[in-house]
Amino acid sequence: MANFLDFLFGPPKPAKLDALTDKAGARKAQARHDVRAEALRQVRESGAKVMTPERAELLRKAMEVHRAKQTVLADLSDEQRQKLVAMAIRQLLNEGRDPD
Repeated sequence: MANFLDFLFGPPKPAKLDALTDKAGARKAQARHDVRAEALRQVRESGAKVMTPERAELLRKAMEVHRAKQTVLADLSDEQRQKLVAMAIRQLLNEGRDPD
């Protein structure tokens, strides 16, 4: 029976082979990390050229408004939230038409 299992699954891997495959996996993971880090660096550099102080202030204010709206929505009951969703859907479907 053991011979049959060895035939199906092969002999067990030597520890040295496991160590080599672990090292190769680590090198691949490091290479992926390096590529991601380089891409992130490039994005940050290009973003620094695009982001003016006025734009940064506008984004900061927009995030403040977004957070304020989220806290209001978080305080709604389930029934109120369902009514709000239904109203929003009706408004989107009737966009550009006379209200009923």
